[in-house]
Amino acid sequence: MDKSIIFSCVIPSSAKDFRSQNLKDLIASIKAQDFPQDQIEILVITEGDSEQAKGIGIKRAKGEICAMFCADNKLMDKRDFGAVAFLFNLHGQKLTGIYSKQYRYVKDDNSLNRYFSLIGNNDPIAFYLNKCDRKPYYDGVDQPIAWEMIDFYASNPPSLGDNGFYIRRPFIMESSLDNYYPMDACLDMIKKGHSAFLRTGDLSIWHRTSDNLISFLIKRYKYARDLYSDRKDRRWRIIDTTSDKWRLAYFVLATLTVIQPLSISIRGFSKIKDLAWFWHWPVCFGFLVTYTLLAIRNLFKHGRLFQCAPLQPA
Repeated sequence: MDKSIIFSCVIPSSAKDFRSQNLKDLIASIKAQDFPQDQIEILVITEGDSEQAKGIGIKRAKGEICAMFCADNKLMDKRDFGAVAFLFNLHGQKLTGIYSKQYRYVKDDNSLNRYFSLIGNNDPIAFYLNKCDRKPYYDGVDQPIAWEMIDFYASNPPSLGDNGFYIRRPFIMESSLDNYYPMDACLDMIKKGHSAFLRTGDLSIWHRTSDNLISFLIKRYKYARDLYSDRKDRRWRIIDTTSDKWRLAYFVLATLTVIQPLSISIRGFSKIKDLAWFWHWPVCFGFLVTYTLLAIRNLFKHGRLFQCAPLQPA
């Protein structure tokens, strides 16, 4: 590991992403950081699928901290790297990773993307299962917390590890990088005792998720099919415990009866007056249809509703 490099920015990129303005904006926002540029390396990885590319990038990284980004991310505050370096130094080796409390809410963004930022995730299943790493904007806005330390348990951590996630490289190197997926890698580290993560309101990451719900749902179906349902090397499961199944049933009931998702929109609107909150029920319904189709497909192909059975140890 090159001690002169502090941050290794790992960015997976498809051929389409490589030519996109989004990727150019992300790289420009990294180069605009108020942090010594000779202590930052940028690794744009085009090999393999998006998750394999991240594992490849981590292996090639030279820095002390892996900064995990997607091509549709953008840093909105030039002080982010300085804040992250300070927090890692402050808390020492007990700290495994750092991530933002919320996504950056950009008022002139399209309404669907504003909704994803406001609600704090791009998958309502994770929202209803209480497995989101980021928080919605109605949570704690009256009593903002600069940062909070969280010690996760190995059994059921949230969806950690992506979209502006900073992690100690020696720790993530202990995970299975040949079978990489962000949540799996974090679960691997947690099981090895690297379980202390810091969530802070001082970081500002913009995740430009989508501007079209139908195209996003099609993309999400393919993503879940290829990288969740059909892979036998996954360790983290979104549907894992009996409690998860009850919460999933609640999501289905809430979506079909409309009232509870509408109450979430009203609650959010009472804090931030933006009609984008009212995307919540359409997004929930769209995901219900999408994942129902995926579950039916999984049942016929794998004999399971949610995920392909893991490989058995030799």
